[in-house]
Amino acid sequence: MRIFAVILLCIALCGCQTDNPNDYMQIGYGPSFEVAHANCELRKGSVSQGYIAFGSPAFVAGAGLGNAIDNAVREDQFMKNCLILNGWKRSPRGQKATTVATAAYPTAPTAPKVSPQYYAPGSWINGAMLEHSAASKQCKAGNREACATASRLRKQLMAAGINP
Repeated sequence: MRIFAVILLCIALCGCQTDNPNDYMQIGYGPSFEVAHANCELRKGSVSQGYIAFGSPAFVAGAGLGNAIDNAVREDQFMKNCLILNGWKRSPRGQKATTVATAAYPTAPTAPKVSPQYYAPGSWINGAMLEHSAASKQCKAGNREACATASRLRKQLMAAGINP
């Protein structure tokens, strides 16, 4: 009877799980979600730790269960952090996932006009900072078009949380 109750409890608890209850939203530029998730999935096993337990069978089983839960928590935290580093984060429940381009500004930022050797590939922020600096210097010299460019870039950078 006790075994039947344990099996029934396991079935009830496992039946509540879903495939992926979280929606993800893009917070930066990087690979697509599928590529980022696969990359993180390949590396998440590296955070698991083994265990050694001596004692009664119940103690060893309890230590194994505790280790399994701890490893699951570590893997979940690793996936969360790894996806953030790849430009994706979990969106709050009920909130539709959005991309950076639609969240920060109506149109995606244009590629900076400065040479790409000065900033990392895919990083519009570094290029925008360099372009803003150059436009600000030209604006101080009296170039009105440069003033408009500096203002536009300042708005984009402020929307991304950077104060030029």
